[in-house]
Amino acid sequence: MRVTILLPCLLSLLAIPAAAAERVTQADLLRRLIDFDRLIVPPPAGERTGLFSSYDRRQATIRDGRYIHWDANNDRGQFLHTTDDGWNVMAEIKSPGALTRVWCSRPTGDVRVILDGKTVIDAPLEDFFNGAVEPFGMPLSYVISPDDSAISYFPIGFARSCRVLGRDFAGEYQIDYVAYPPTTVVETFSPQLSDEARKVLAEVSRALRYGLSDKQLFGRHRASPHGAQQDIKGGDKLTWDLKDAGTIRAFYVSLTDKREPRQRYALHNLILRIFWDGRDEPDVEVPLTSFFGTGYTRNLYRGLVMGTDLGTKMPGEFANEGWFMYCYYPMPFTNGARIEIENRNTEKLKKIGVMLYMRVEKAPPPPDALRFKVRMRTEDPCKTFDFPMLETTGPGRLVGCVLNIDCPREQWWGEGDHKIRIDDEPFPSILGTSTAGYFGNAPGLRPIRMPLHGATLVSPVGKNSVYRWLLADCVNFHKSLRFTLENWQHDRADDVYYNSVVYWYGRPGATDSFKALSPEMLKLSGLRIPGAIEIEGNIVSSDWGRVKKQKHAGGVELSGQAAAMITTKNPVLIEIPWNEPGKYRLNLRVLTGRSFGTVAVTDSAGNPIGTINYDRESDGTYTVGQITLTSGKTSVTVQCSKTTVLDCWILERVE
Repeated sequence: MRVTILLPCLLSLLAIPAAAAERVTQADLLRRLIDFDRLIVPPPAGERTGLFSSYDRRQATIRDGRYIHWDANNDRGQFLHTTDDGWNVMAEIKSPGALTRVWCSRPTGDVRVILDGKTVIDAPLEDFFNGAVEPFGMPLSYVISPDDSAISYFPIGFARSCRVLGRDFAGEYQIDYVAYPPTTVVETFSPQLSDEARKVLAEVSRALRYGLSDKQLFGRHRASPHGAQQDIKGGDKLTWDLKDAGTIRAFYVSLTDKREPRQRYALHNLILRIFWDGRDEPDVEVPLTSFFGTGYTRNLYRGLVMGTDLGTKMPGEFANEGWFMYCYYPMPFTNGARIEIENRNTEKLKKIGVMLYMRVEKAPPPPDALRFKVRMRTEDPCKTFDFPMLETTGPGRLVGCVLNIDCPREQWWGEGDHKIRIDDEPFPSILGTSTAGYFGNAPGLRPIRMPLHGATLVSPVGKNSVYRWLLADCVNFHKSLRFTLENWQHDRADDVYYNSVVYWYGRPGATDSFKALSPEMLKLSGLRIPGAIEIEGNIVSSDWGRVKKQKHAGGVELSGQAAAMITTKNPVLIEIPWNEPGKYRLNLRVLTGRSFGTVAVTDSAGNPIGTINYDRESDGTYTVGQITLTSGKTSVTVQCSKTTVLDCWILERVE
């Protein structure tokens, strides 16, 4: 009787089909560069992200329970091992997966990529990026400069294994990847793409070159318009509430004034907050321009998912020239949303006219949809070696980062590695090689504005702002994520301002380590130039002109936030206070924007130190000549051929 009963049960179980294994094609991997909906759902169980890089292997050395070379910095020419025939192994993965991003400095030598035991790429390393090898090339792969760096976002899938080998290459590299559960069926990359993959590649390429189309943004989603317009006084807020459930598909902000505020950092003190599902604590709280991917003020760029310079027409009338800052990260909610833009400017300032515009889908998001979160952290000056960017609980996905730096000296500040610990791991499975490399750049930074990474503000001394959007290469975590960035300064200097903005998706109410924005966190220093001596305030002559404040400087940052506008053609006596006597190279910083003709400088005895002539290609700093300074005050005479704005002297000791 027992057999008679069990047999039908066994037959019925055999009739149930096994769960189909997930299949990932090359077209799927390419589509993930513009598939933002994938970001709002928790990462699948067993899917993990990681990084192979040339980080200094001494960092992993443990003695007495601690890492004894945690700040080791020889991040070049480090490999997993070397093969018998002389190839250096840069990456090695034994599971189904995909390479999602490859960056390297100075692409020299050769590269070989072996997928599932078969060599699919064997070429000069530079050709892997510059389009000489099919199907790579712009806009997914490119060489920024042969002497600088190269980057590729072209996904490379594999079914069982992947090895990346290099030869005659000794620079830095970072290879981001995603590994799938063993049951995942991944189409192995081939240079001869399928028709479907070529079709998706063309679609992705158009989006990277020209921006996302309405079809790509909204597709089958019916996204209705919402918005508000208000002149916001200091201390006031623009607010907008969304009811019930939905997803913000596109988020735009512009100014309704004809001109942006004269105060250079007025937009930095407009604070955007978003509260999901009736929460008391904001999931988004960040300065307005920083939210859209650029620090300090509105530096112009157009990224794939964020930007500050979208020229388009929107419903309603306003006086500005038709530009919008935009965000295309989808923002789901199930129990309403509240958006605030607060004017926290404390200086005497006219109202700031702001227009908020959104496209909102009212269909409820998936039940397990994650929430979009953006928060900021600052440290001025930064004295923490591992600057904490984000610490949160999972599941979730890290999808973007902006770093704003203010360095008061010429020494390079960006040697620091990014470190990401996923799911409570003791040693970071993602450990980079340099801050510049993380943001797809090179030491010293290049002013680039690409769809997925860039530098919107670059200065050898002073303020810098860089961004990176992680889409196909987003960092997945299931239980927790801890993201830090090394504050690695030569001679252990600790005088650099650090400001980070991190974008991620997390569970509603998931814990993180951020605090509410305070006035101290929003405070910015003026331009800090080493060896600078202000000119305004050290002028002895009378009737020379007037002090020009930074808010009237046409957007140019002034040392000390002020300068001297010399309106007379007569000689002007100026003192240089200095307490370290010796010979110096005397440089003069002049406000750029219009020709000043000539400026002649003589010493107290009437001997010429030097004359500078206007150069339209100059950054505003000119070398005048050599001067011998005494302890105390040394007098010089300046004579301008026409009205000239003099910012400061910059002294460099001559040995």
